[in-house]
Amino acid sequence: MNDVEKSIQQEVYFGTYPVLPKERKYGFIDALLVLSGYCIATWSYTQGSYLATLVNFKQLLIGAFAAALFMLLIYQLPVILSVRYGIDIWIWLRSVFGFKGVNLVTVLIILVNFPWYAVCCELFADSMENLLKIFGIPLFPGGHLVLSISCVVIGTFIAYKGIGSITWTTRILVPLLLLVGMVVVVVGMTSVPLDVIWNYRPELSGDADSTINYILSIEANFAFVITLVGGMAEVPRICKSERSGFYAGVLGQGLAGSFFVVVGAVMAIAMRHVTGQMIDDPTLMLATLSAPILGLSSLLLVAFANIGTQAVGSYIYGVMLKTTFPKISYRVLILILGAYVTLLCIWGKITEYFGSFLTVGACVYAPLAALLFVDFFLVRKQKLDLKSAFGLKGHHSYDYTRGYNLVGLICLVFGFALSLLIYDPIKGIVHIHVLFVLTPTGCSFLATGILYYLLCKLAPVRRYVRKDACVIPDKKPFDRKKVPPKQNLFLFPFILLACKVITSANKLKIDKHNMEGIKPPFLVLGTHQSFTDFYVTPLCLAPYRANYISELEGFELYGEWIYRQIGCLGTRKFITDHALVSNIRKVIGRKGIMVIYPEARYANVGTSSQLPMSVAKLVRLLKVPVVTLNMQGNYLLSPIWNLKTRKSVKLHADVTCAITKEQAETLSAEEIYKILSGHLEFDEYRYQRENKMVIADDFRAEGLHMPLYQCICCKKEFTTETKGAVIRCRSCGASYEMDEFGTLHKAGSDETLYIPDWYEWQREQVKKQIDADSYELDMKVQVDALPNAFNFVDCGKGRLVHNKNGFDLTLYNYRTDQTETLHFSPKSCFSIHTEYDYRGKGQCVTLSTMDDTFFIYPLEEGFNATKIQFATEYMAAPSLQLGKP
Repeated sequence: MNDVEKSIQQEVYFGTYPVLPKERKYGFIDALLVLSGYCIATWSYTQGSYLATLVNFKQLLIGAFAAALFMLLIYQLPVILSVRYGIDIWIWLRSVFGFKGVNLVTVLIILVNFPWYAVCCELFADSMENLLKIFGIPLFPGGHLVLSISCVVIGTFIAYKGIGSITWTTRILVPLLLLVGMVVVVVGMTSVPLDVIWNYRPELSGDADSTINYILSIEANFAFVITLVGGMAEVPRICKSERSGFYAGVLGQGLAGSFFVVVGAVMAIAMRHVTGQMIDDPTLMLATLSAPILGLSSLLLVAFANIGTQAVGSYIYGVMLKTTFPKISYRVLILILGAYVTLLCIWGKITEYFGSFLTVGACVYAPLAALLFVDFFLVRKQKLDLKSAFGLKGHHSYDYTRGYNLVGLICLVFGFALSLLIYDPIKGIVHIHVLFVLTPTGCSFLATGILYYLLCKLAPVRRYVRKDACVIPDKKPFDRKKVPPKQNLFLFPFILLACKVITSANKLKIDKHNMEGIKPPFLVLGTHQSFTDFYVTPLCLAPYRANYISELEGFELYGEWIYRQIGCLGTRKFITDHALVSNIRKVIGRKGIMVIYPEARYANVGTSSQLPMSVAKLVRLLKVPVVTLNMQGNYLLSPIWNLKTRKSVKLHADVTCAITKEQAETLSAEEIYKILSGHLEFDEYRYQRENKMVIADDFRAEGLHMPLYQCICCKKEFTTETKGAVIRCRSCGASYEMDEFGTLHKAGSDETLYIPDWYEWQREQVKKQIDADSYELDMKVQVDALPNAFNFVDCGKGRLVHNKNGFDLTLYNYRTDQTETLHFSPKSCFSIHTEYDYRGKGQCVTLSTMDDTFFIYPLEEGFNATKIQFATEYMAAPSLQLGKP
C-alpha cells in the first residue's frame, strides 16, 4: 500500500473512532474560525446574486441572517451528540438508517451535494473568461469548458496527492478567501451610493409573485445552510464542550456564511447599477468597479480559492466514500468524484439552475436533518449504543433488516417526495400553496420529523427502531398518577367496528339483564378469560365509551399513546395502588364508566378465581351502580396455555346490573362481595357441555400440561406432557384424551375427569405441602424488569426463593447498580400473575413494586407458574381457603 493510501486508510480508521475528552483540541474560538472558513467560498457570491433576483435588499438582509440562524439553531442541535460521544453524525445515523442504509444515504448526499464543486469550477471559468476579455484576449470556442474542467483536474490532482497537499491547501485557502471577501466588501460598498443598495428592488416579470419570491428566498437561505452538513460531521467531535461545538456551528455558518452571502448580493447590486447586469463574479466586479490591476490580483486569489475548494471537497468526500466502500482505493474514488464534476461542467447549466439545485439538495437534507433531530432528542433521548454503532462482535442493535432501517429510509423518501409535491424546483411551479408558505424545506423538515416520531410511538415500530433499548433502556418509572383521558371519540367507532369484525365469526350474543335506566357513571366488573375479553366488552357497553384498567405490559406491547387513546389506566398487578384508586374516582367523578377485570389474570383452566375483598370496598367507596359482565367462550376460543384459535366456539356475554346505586350505599362490603362473586362465577367447560359445543381441533389439548403439571395418578410433579388431544405422564404412563366437549377420558378404562377438578386437586396438594412445611422453591432465574410503558430492562440472572415467609428475589437492581434481595411478604401478594409462554420465552411469574414489574423466568427444572400461584394464594390468606368461590 502506497503512502497516500496508508494515510487515507489511517484517517478513515481513526477518524471514525470516538475522540476521547482528553484528546479534544478546539474551544469556541477555534471551532468558530474553522467553521467560518468552511462555509466561506466563492459560491457565497452566487447565493447572494441569486437572492438579489428574488427580493429587495432589506428582505435579503433579514432573510440571509434570520432564516439562516433560525434553521441552524434547530439543525445544529444534534452536534451535541458529536461532542458528547466524540463521533460524527454518520456514526449516529447508523441507528437511523442501519449500517448499509447509511452507505446508501452517503452516496445520495454526495450526488446532491457535490455539485457545489461544479459551481466552483464554473466560477473559476467565468473569472478566467471575464478577465481575459478585460485584457482583450479572445477565448477560443469551447474555452469556457476547458477552463472549468482544468479546475476539476487541478483540484482532483491535489486531492489525489493526499493529506499533505490538502493541509497546505487549507492553510492558504481560508486566508485568501477572507482577503477576497474583505476587498469585495470595501469596493462594493464604496463604488456606488449607499442608497442604491439599501433601496434596491428586483425587477420582477409581469407574472412574478413577490410573496412566492420572498418564500423562495427564505427557502434558499434554509437550503444554503442545511447543505453544509460536513461541518456538523467533523469539527464538533473535537470540541471541548457541547456549548462551544453548538454555538460555533450556529454563529460560524449563520454569521460568517450569511455575511458573505450578503456581500455577494451587494456586489451583484452594484454591478447591476454600473453595467446593467447582475454579475456574481468577484474578479469582474473588482476590475469594473475599481481597477484592472485589482481585478488581476483578485484573479490569482479567486483562481486558487476555487481550485483549493474543489480539492478540499474532493478529499472530504473521498474519505467519506472510503468509509462506505473500504475495499475501493481512495484514488479511484477521487477520480470518480472528478468525473462526476466533469460531467456537470460539460452539462454547463449548474449556475443557471442554481436555485433548483439548492432546493433539490434541501429535499434530501431537510428530512435527513429532521430524522437526526427527532431520533436524537425524542426517540433515543440522547443515548446511543456505541458498541452496536461500531459493529462490535455480539452487538447488533442497528443491523435492522439486512443492514437497512426501513422506517428511517421510508421517512427520508417521504420527506423528499413531499418537497417535490409542494414545489417543482426545475420548472419553478408551486403545486400546494398552503404548504409552500412553510417553504418546501421547512414543511419537509416538520412533516418528516412528525411522521418519524408518530411511527416510533407505535409499539411494533418502536421495538424495531429501538432494538438498543435493552442496552440503553429508559429507566423512568411509569406515571401512575397521570389522569386518564376519555376514550378517544374519533377512534370509538373504529374500535367498535374492529371488535365487531373480530367477534363476528364466533357469533357473539349479548344478553342484558336489569339494565333499564342504567346510565353513566357506573362501575363494570368483568370476568377475565383471554384477550378476547377486550373485544367483547366495548360491544357490551355500546353506545357508551369507557375507561379500562390495564397492566403495563399491554402499554409496552401496543404502545402507551394508543392505550391512552382507548382509555386505559396503567397499573401493576397485585399491589396496593392508591394512585389507581384516585384515577378510578376521577373517571367516575366525570360521569364515566370504569371497567375492571378484578381477577387480574386470564383463567388458567376456564374457571373463575376468588375476588379480592378490595373490590367490594371499592364499590362502597364509589357509591355508583355496578354492572357485571360475565363472558362465556372467550377462554375456549383461545386458552392461555395454547393461544391457537378454536374457530367453532360461540361467544356469549351476560351484562347485568348486579348492584344498584342504593345498594352500593347501604349494603355491607361482605354483602356486596357475596353478590358479585355469584355474578362473576363461571366454568367454561360446563358452558361448552351445556351448549353441546364441539371443539374438534387436533391440537385441542396441547399445552394443557402447564396448568395440569402434576400427574393425578402417580402424584409426581412436572411429569405431564401433551400432544394433539392427549395428556400423559412421562413417569407412570397414565394417559387421558380430551374429547370434543372438553372432558378427559383415561386410556384403557371408563374413567372420566373434568379439567377444573384436576386443577383444584393440585391446589389441595400444594396446601398439604405448605401445612406440612415441605413447600419451598429455590432456584436460579432470569429477571426482566418493566419500569414503564417503553421497555424491559435486563436484570440478569438472579435467584427466587418462595416459602412461608413469602418471596425473596435476588437480582441486579439497575436503579442502584447493585445486587439486592427484594422481599415480598405473603400478605403483600394476594395472588401472582402467571404466564405459560410469555412472548415465546416460556413460563414466568411476575412480582411488582410500585416502580417495577419483575418478569421471572426459570433457569432450572422444578418451576411451574400454576403451583407458585396456588402457594401464593394459600399463604396470603389461608383462613379464606382460597379456591373456587
